Amino acid sequence: MDETDLQILEALQSGEKTSFRKIAADLNLAPSTVHARVGKMKKEGIIKTIAAIVDPLKVGYHNIANLGLNVESFHLEDVIETLATYENVLLVTTASGDHNIILQVVAPDEKTLWHFITYKIRTLEGVHPQIHVSTFLTIHKWTHVLDLRGTSIEGGGNAIDINKPFVPK
Repeated sequence: MDETDLQILEALQSGEKTSFRKIAADLNLAPSTVHARVGKMKKEGIIKTIAAIVDPLKVGYHNIANLGLNVESFHLEDVIETLATYENVLLVTTASGDHNIILQVVAPDEKTLWHFITYKIRTLEGVHPQIHVSTFLTIHKWTHVLDLRGTSIEGGGNAIDINKPFVPK
């Protein structure tokens, strides 16, 4: 990735409805160049998709939760594949720490979330019965924008310098 790719990614992440033609004009490039570079970044997996970011709360998903699961290692891949097929599962990860799978799910209400956990997750072979559930109460920040230049790690803006101890004000 070069500087032009970074500028294209920043424009796409801006949250504005930005056409390739506008990005091209802003960067003094041909629209075909922007299109080709975006296509290349998609092919390389840098850009997963270009899509609207929907607020789950505004479309009826009033319960958002992170779930921590422990799964027997010989069932791990099958459980991951099954969890990834559920429409209300937003994220499935393998993890280190207290759980070997962490997922994020949405549900319209607590009862639906409980049914999903009880009848879809706990019934999967290899899933331990103890499931850690943390439901979101208030979302203070939710973003899809990445700092592509690493300034939040290197100390730019309101960043935390990871080489210095954190001292609250």
